[in-house]
Amino acid sequence: MSHSADLDRKVLAAVERLGRALRAARQDVATRHEVSLLGLSVIETLADGRPRRVGDLAAELDVSQPTVSDAVTVLDKRGLIRRDRDPADLRSTLVALTDDGDRLAAATATELAPLLAAGSGTDADRATTLRVLLGEIARLQAAGVITVNRSCLSCRHYQPPGPRTRARCLLLATALADRDLRVDCPEHEPIPA
Repeated sequence: MSHSADLDRKVLAAVERLGRALRAARQDVATRHEVSLLGLSVIETLADGRPRRVGDLAAELDVSQPTVSDAVTVLDKRGLIRRDRDPADLRSTLVALTDDGDRLAAATATELAPLLAAGSGTDADRATTLRVLLGEIARLQAAGVITVNRSCLSCRHYQPPGPRTRARCLLLATALADRDLRVDCPEHEPIPA
């Protein structure tokens, strides 16, 4: 096995281990709040305040529309989400958090915060890690493994750094350091195919 292939294997194993730990912690939080793991994901996704159609939630969470619809129905019965007509298309429904849903989102975010605490490395190390991970996400999206990616590196407004220039967001007309890269940008526009 080449050194490069060995390093790739180690990176994959490390990311998988982090994923398992995060999933276990999120499952514990979901269980304590008596919601499914998917229900928690719906709540976390809607916590940004942007209502979404069920189909958009399904694409974002990479599950089928009927599966998300079932989770939304359960959350609706618990009073955690509300459904409103989409003013842009009166045949469609938008899903958003209720006040109780907002409180649950805040509580679960607080409970999961220790996972996000800066445990090691410098801010520069973590910023570089962010850029590398977003690059891998963009690569996996291009390969068809990830369906929704609204990060800077997959946006038509992103201008990569050059030999003498920093990365820039052309929409916001600002330089982007690695720490400024967005994982989920509301202004994201995919790079045309």
